Amino acid sequence: MTALISVLGWIVLIGLAGYSVAKGWHWLRRFQKMPLTDRWIVVTGCDSGLGRLLVERLLTQGCWVIALCHTKTACEELREAGVACAFDVDLSNPPEVLAVAEQCLSVSKGMLWSVVHCAGVAKPGFIDYLPLSYYRDVMEVNFFAVVGLTRALLPALRKTQGRCIMVSSVDGLVSLPGNAPYDASKFALEAYSDALRAELSFWDVHVSVINPSTLRTPMSATFFESHRTAWSAMEQQEPEGIWRQYWPAVWLDRFIDKNSENLRRIAVNPAVAVRDLEHALAAKHPRLRYLSGTLAKTLFYFLWLGPEPLTLRIKRLTIQPPPPTEP
Repeated sequence: MTALISVLGWIVLIGLAGYSVAKGWHWLRRFQKMPLTDRWIVVTGCDSGLGRLLVERLLTQGCWVIALCHTKTACEELREAGVACAFDVDLSNPPEVLAVAEQCLSVSKGMLWSVVHCAGVAKPGFIDYLPLSYYRDVMEVNFFAVVGLTRALLPALRKTQGRCIMVSSVDGLVSLPGNAPYDASKFALEAYSDALRAELSFWDVHVSVINPSTLRTPMSATFFESHRTAWSAMEQQEPEGIWRQYWPAVWLDRFIDKNSENLRRIAVNPAVAVRDLEHALAAKHPRLRYLSGTLAKTLFYFLWLGPEPLTLRIKRLTIQPPPPTEP
């Protein structure tokens, strides 16, 4: 019996030692990077927020950046800042997406190293007062534009054995109340990325997904106020709709005021996500997924993997103040 215990003890020690060596090797691999100088990189959503910050960072590293913006003003600003090219494109228009993809391939002479999908829109609201068009608008930019642009750029990414990087969200892991169109688009993006990653692995093209928690960006600054836009749109469609009993205007005002302040407190510097984007671009062994921000690594990680009855209770608590349950 003593001999058996001794053997089992040695097995456990050897197992722990092997695990420690493997974890240490994995940790060291994270720091192995490649220079980004003279690499061609397409970045979408460069008007502001995460896309703009990433472009500014890449320019300091000598990259050839092709910036895709929504406005001509942003294109002019980025050309002055030093990007190789800047195109204004309506990502909700599939023909424009395909046309700009051809321009990207032409400018880079087919030597594109990476495409970083930062562009995104949110049209929040509770399901009772969300027009169906909101779902289509959000899916067009957050999902279909990504699919169309990526597919058009695949020949170049295969040639360079490059990178495709998707900026998803913690909302792509955990669907929260009051943001169904955005969450649905990010869940779709997650599924697409998983399939794309496996398919492109045969050509050594890496696909990474970035899941930031709430960042201090123009999108988050107006997030809860945008509920009023959806509420007003539904009021025009159904002025006498019963939904107004469940989500009255007086309640909406209180909800927006309270949660706008809460969001300002939890929003973090987008630099945390920019660092993860840089790593996904430059690391020799990029991660498959990056949880950006403390809340992404803690609260949202638990909501992602925790027991559903408990996570449902936590999600209910995010609706503050709760809606009236009686007319």
